[in-house]
Amino acid sequence: MTQTRDSSPDDAEKPLSTLRHDLRNDLATALLAADLLTNNADETVKRHATSIVTALEKATERLKRSKKPA
Repeated sequence: MTQTRDSSPDDAEKPLSTLRHDLRNDLATALLAADLLTNNADETVKRHATSIVTALEKATERLKRSKKPA
């Protein structure tokens, strides 16, 4: 998809909004799985799961902050 001179920045916002939404859904699924692993009896699994949860939460927060101001 190419952008013409007549295209406004708002024209690109809809696909970006859709992408952010889809990514948040994927991240939420991964976050749920990682969160469940934090209850694992194995301390190594817990430690790695906690790292994954932290990374996923940071990614989700970055997506929220990337929204175009209203």
